Amino acid sequence: MTVADRVVQLSRMLERAGVPVGVAATIDAVRAVEHLDLLHRTELREGLRATLVKQPGHRDTFDAAFDRLFPTRIHEPSDRGRPRGTSPEQVAEQVAGDGDLSGLASALVDEYGGLDGEVRSEQHHVQRVLRAADLARMMSRARIHDPSVSPAQLRARIDELKRLVAADVRGRLGAGDDTAVGLDLVDVEFLHASRAELAAMRAAIAPLARKLASRLARRRQHRRSGRVNVRQTMRRSLATGGAPFDVAYHRPRPHRAELVVLCDVSGSVADFSLFTLSLVAALSAELPRTRSFVFVDAVDEITELLHATDHQIEPWQIMRNTKVIGRDGHTDHAAVFEQLLAEHGDALGPNTAVIVTGDARNNHRDTGVEAWARIAQRCRRIDWLNPEPADEWDTYDSEMASYGAHCTTVHEVRTLRQLVICIEHLV
Repeated sequence: MTVADRVVQLSRMLERAGVPVGVAATIDAVRAVEHLDLLHRTELREGLRATLVKQPGHRDTFDAAFDRLFPTRIHEPSDRGRPRGTSPEQVAEQVAGDGDLSGLASALVDEYGGLDGEVRSEQHHVQRVLRAADLARMMSRARIHDPSVSPAQLRARIDELKRLVAADVRGRLGAGDDTAVGLDLVDVEFLHASRAELAAMRAAIAPLARKLASRLARRRQHRRSGRVNVRQTMRRSLATGGAPFDVAYHRPRPHRAELVVLCDVSGSVADFSLFTLSLVAALSAELPRTRSFVFVDAVDEITELLHATDHQIEPWQIMRNTKVIGRDGHTDHAAVFEQLLAEHGDALGPNTAVIVTGDARNNHRDTGVEAWARIAQRCRRIDWLNPEPADEWDTYDSEMASYGAHCTTVHEVRTLRQLVICIEHLV
């Protein structure tokens, strides 16, 4: 397929996604390609975006379609823009700079993608790269390398790198060019969402939480009267000649449920965990006894921090205001479970329901399943929400089966729609 053919295909994909393009804009885009450096992917993308996209709201849709039709394997930057390696210092320099990140994305896929072994799904290889790259630590190193770069700029660069990694993997796997774009926001996968999509999903949390809270309130109101007490009703009917005018009910005993939310905020699952925290915190009127904890290789409570930030906390705020980084900043469930029992054991009791969010990946360390079993014995129930596809569980360093054996339920939660349904069911 020639570059012109890909431009025409790009226009058709955009139109199917609801972006008005038109024949004239397509012709302009094909003509513009003649004056662009095809070896410089960023220049090509900016040129096509300028000719095909007329509204700011369609930029993310264009980027998704462009990445599918122009993967980095086809349009790599020149060797001058490619990093010589993927050491922490070189990565920090690339992320903190303003150059093309395509070379870095390709280098990361080369080193961590695992495409030279067993080939699996696109998402599997993308997640391998993101976990190994550790985006949170990458962002911290970039800020140290160049303190003048704002957090907003770094987040945009990290988001661009995630998109390029996915495009590079897709190009190597030969994914189809006609994959649909423009999914409904509630069906966008957390682990593949762009920064703009994550921001829009975060804004959608509040109205979704209000609907869910009203639904829970109605359900509680319906249950308040309890079941009919037949024996007491018959006794009362004696005063009215056997007619049961005064119905008696079994009054339900008030159940003061306690909820503990335990979220993994390492690497690529951090955004997913923050959505869970935001949704649960927004339901605070219906869940008054909730305590929230976050962890990487240490655990810390953020209940008060969530209230202070009006439930709009960012990953970098957690890293700066908590002590979730212990020995080396790589997920260590064994250390986290032992610390939770030792320092926050008062949060765990027979009335406690625990919601855990994370991918259960432990970097091939001790699973800490004995401590996890002790936590399960002390609590009423434990529900684990995993943002990865179920067929990726128990692969590489995932210990989902070990932890799931002591959970009440385990759920695959990849989108906002699934998260809301799951939280409604659990609470």
